[in-house]
Amino acid sequence: MKIYAIVRSGGKQYRVEPEQLIDVDSLPAEVGSTVEMTDVLLVAGNGDVKFGRPVLEGARVIAEVVEQGRGPKIIVFKYKAKTRYRRRRGHRQGYTRLVVRQILTAEGPTAAEEKPKRRRPSKAEAEPKPARRTRARKPTAKSEPKKPKRTRTKTESD
Repeated sequence: MKIYAIVRSGGKQYRVEPEQLIDVDSLPAEVGSTVEMTDVLLVAGNGDVKFGRPVLEGARVIAEVVEQGRGPKIIVFKYKAKTRYRRRRGHRQGYTRLVVRQILTAEGPTAAEEKPKRRRPSKAEAEPKPARRTRARKPTAKSEPKKPKRTRTKTESD
């Protein structure tokens, strides 16, 4: 089971896993630097869930800043009817792209326990499948050729 955490940044909550990219509101950090997020609300992994009220003491998420950027342009259009008032303005929200490196708890780094991958047996090792059972078909007996149906004629209907 993968380990994950729920962290709070910029008034929003994000579910993060190690080596995951997330976009958060702009943080004052340089590209390539590490950021430590201490507002960890929940840490789960290996069937164990720890949650704080409101935050977990001693838990933190270490992330690396990959990029500082700006989102898509949004048009803000103000309009008042019957007064010829129109204002058109654009806005681009800034963001910081992070890659999560580690999820740490008060006990130390938590490593996700890797499940052994299920290995499909090779065709040589696999047991042969039983033959498919089908319904027994009725024997087809050759019957006499069908006689044409009689149709009514004008003389018979009167």
